[in-house]
Amino acid sequence: MTLSKVSFKDLSAMTERVARRYFLARKVAQLKADRLISEQLQEVSDTTCDIYLTKVLEAFETLTEKERNLINNEFFFQSYQGWWKTIYTTSTFYRYKKLAMLHFLEAFYHV
Repeated sequence: MTLSKVSFKDLSAMTERVARRYFLARKVAQLKADRLISEQLQEVSDTTCDIYLTKVLEAFETLTEKERNLINNEFFFQSYQGWWKTIYTTSTFYRYKKLAMLHFLEAFYHV
């Protein structure tokens, strides 16, 4: 299945999942840095968290500035609801958001 065939709703859910896991990986990395997690968990989380964080950041870097702004405001560091209304019409916003999610997920999953 190609991502271009995935519905807007499913793309949104997939991007949301990546964002949630990104923040979880950041939290584990911070706990590791603060030495607050057990050695067993640290061994597992060292490479897993680092790889995940790197994949997210690398995918984010492939986006255009407009796409980064959309992904960032909608999924990562969420702005106030309706932040886009002074910038885009509703149809333009959803069209750009879908493209941004598609490009982000393609880069993240290397589709």
